[in-house]
Amino acid sequence: MAVEEAVHKVVDEIRFGILSPEEIRKLSVAEIQTPDTYDEDGAPITAGLMDGRLGTLEPKQRCKTCGNTAIRCPGHFGHIELAVPIVHVEFTKIIYDLLRTTCRNCGRIRLSDDAIEKVKARIKRVRELLGTVPDSFYKRIIQEAKAKQCPHCGARQYKITFEKPTKFSEEIPESGSQPLTPSMIRERMERIPDEDLELLGFDPKAARPEWMILQVLPVPPVYVRPSITLESGIRSEDDLTHKLVDIIRINQRLKENMDAGAPTLIIQDLSELLQYHVTTYFNNEASGIPPARHRSGRALKTLSQRLKGKEGRFRSNLSGKRVDFSARTVISPDPNLDINEVGVPLSVAMRLTVPEKVTEWNIEEMRKLVVNGPEKYPGALYIIRPDGKRIRLEFVVDREKLAEALEPGFVVERHLKNGDVAIFNRQPSLHRMSIMAHYVRVLPYKTFRLHLCVCPPYNADFDGDEMNLHIPQSEEARTEARLLMQVQDQILSPRFGGPIIGAIRDFITAAYLFTRKSNYLTKEEVCRLLVGAGYEGPLPKPAVKKPIPLWSG
Repeated sequence: MAVEEAVHKVVDEIRFGILSPEEIRKLSVAEIQTPDTYDEDGAPITAGLMDGRLGTLEPKQRCKTCGNTAIRCPGHFGHIELAVPIVHVEFTKIIYDLLRTTCRNCGRIRLSDDAIEKVKARIKRVRELLGTVPDSFYKRIIQEAKAKQCPHCGARQYKITFEKPTKFSEEIPESGSQPLTPSMIRERMERIPDEDLELLGFDPKAARPEWMILQVLPVPPVYVRPSITLESGIRSEDDLTHKLVDIIRINQRLKENMDAGAPTLIIQDLSELLQYHVTTYFNNEASGIPPARHRSGRALKTLSQRLKGKEGRFRSNLSGKRVDFSARTVISPDPNLDINEVGVPLSVAMRLTVPEKVTEWNIEEMRKLVVNGPEKYPGALYIIRPDGKRIRLEFVVDREKLAEALEPGFVVERHLKNGDVAIFNRQPSLHRMSIMAHYVRVLPYKTFRLHLCVCPPYNADFDGDEMNLHIPQSEEARTEARLLMQVQDQILSPRFGGPIIGAIRDFITAAYLFTRKSNYLTKEEVCRLLVGAGYEGPLPKPAVKKPIPLWSG
C-alpha cells in the first residue's frame, strides 16, 4: 500500500470508563466456578483459578486460548457470576452523591425543568469557553439538587446516610432507618435517564451508574498473580488468588443457600461476608473493616495496594523502573567544558555502548575497535551479525580474525567516545529542563563533570548530588535529542520567559572581585590570567604606570 493511501488517525483524547457486565463477560474466556487451583498431578483444574485458558506460567506449556507460550501470551481474563449484587468500594462516594441528588421513585434529578434547562445552557457555555467542564461545576449542581419533593413525580424524598466502607441506609420518619441493599441501589441507578446523568458529569456510553454495583467480577489472568514453587516443592499462591478463593467459596455457599430456600438472616449474613471479601479484594486498607490476613497475621496485598504509593505499580515499576544503557554517579564542576558537554568517567565510557553500523567508510575504524575489545579504550563490547546473532568480544580469543570478517551491515556496539549524544538528568525531574541532551567528553576520575552555568535548570550543586546519564540507542533517538533537547535550546525558561542557564555563584563572585574599583593586578597576575584564558596578543596598557605598573580588573 502506498503511503498516500494509508489512513492516518490522530488520537485526540483518552476516556476512562467502567466495564458493563456484558463487556466483562465478552472479555472473559472462562467462567470460574471452583475455588480449587491444581489437581493431584499438579495440572490446573478446568474452571478453577489457574485454568489453562487464562494463560500459562510454564515456559514450555501453551495457552489454551491463544496457543502462545508464556513469553508471548498476554494472559486472558475470566469472570465470576456473583450470587447477589455487590457494591464496588471505590465508587461509594459517587453512589452516595447519586442517591442524594436523584428521585427514589422515578430516578430523575431533583431539579425543576426550568432549572435543568438553565444548567444545560451553563454547561454548553462553559464547554464552548473552556473546551471541557471542570469537576467543580458538577459539584455545584449536586449541591443544588436537594429538593425535598421530586419536581417530576411528586414523590417525597428521604435523607440518605452512608457508613464506611459500603453501607447505605435511608432515614424514613415513620419507620426509622432502613438499610439500602446493593440490589435496591442498583434498581434506583437503572432508573436514572441518560440526559440527567450528563448533568452530573457522566458519559452514559462509557459509565452507567448501575455498573458500579457489581453483578460479574472479572478474574485477572494468571500472569498477574503467579504462584511460586518453594524449595520444599509446596506451591505458594499469590495474595489475589487467596482472595479470589475466598470470594468463590462464599459465593458458592450463598447460591446453595438461596436455591435451598434458607432463612433471610443466613442469606443476609453470607451476602455481607461476600461484600467484605470483594471489598478487601479491591482495597485491603478500606476504613471501617478489618484487613484480610494470612494465617501468619500478615495483611494481604490486594489490587489497590499494588497500584498506589511509592512501591506501587505506577511509581515503582513505570516511572521508576530500571533501564539499560544508563549510569549514575556524583557530579563535579568543570568550567573548562562547554555548557552542552558532560564529562564522563573513562570507566563508565568503557561500560556503556553505542551501536554503530559498519559501512565501507568506517569499516577500518570499526576493525580497530573490535581488535581492542572491551579491555582497551576505545574498543567495543559486542558485534551483532546481520542474521541477529550477538558475539561477545570478551570471550573471543582471535579478535583480529573476527575483525577481518567484519563487513558492511554488521553492527558494532562500541565504547562511548567524545561527541556522542547523551541524555543527562537530575532527580526530582520537576520541569522540562531537568532532562537535557549533552555531548560526551571522556575524562579521567570517577565523577560526571558539569559546567557551572547548567546548574540552575537541574537545581544541582556539588555537595554530593548524583545525576543519571542515558545513552540513546537508535539514530532516531539521537536525532530527536539533538533537535529538541540540546542545552543551548533550553536557555529561556517557559516558567518566566527569562534565561535559566547562566552565571551563578562563583562566576558572579569572580566577576565582582575582578571589576571592583579597589582591585589592581600586578604584571605577573595579569600574565597568568591571560595565559589561562588562552589569550594571544599584545599586553593591554596598565591603568597605573608608577611607581609600579598595575592593571584594573
